[in-house]
Amino acid sequence: MLKVKKNDVCSNQVWARRLALLILVCFFIVFLTTKIVIVTNINHDCIGDGCPICKLIHSAKTLIKQFSKILVSISGMGAALLVIPMAMLIIEFLCIFFSSPITAKVRLDN
Repeated sequence: MLKVKKNDVCSNQVWARRLALLILVCFFIVFLTTKIVIVTNINHDCIGDGCPICKLIHSAKTLIKQFSKILVSISGMGAALLVIPMAMLIIEFLCIFFSSPITAKVRLDN
């Protein structure tokens, strides 16, 4: 049998938190640099069709939209993880509140 030490579990949690923080920092850096690219190149001298700066701005806007969708879906999952247990608690409370020995057809005589 595989035995897991308490220190191994804690170290896995520490590494998971560090990885999550690293991913968050990477998201922030990419988001910030794309915003900087858009702001610095917004008033460029466009040469018309096939302008590389316009393509760069367009791809930066697309990247920001994709990151926004990812963040919305992550926050939606977090909200679902909070709403579902709360709904289950409310339903359980209502079942307990409205149930009685008579509705459960429990006989109280010996």
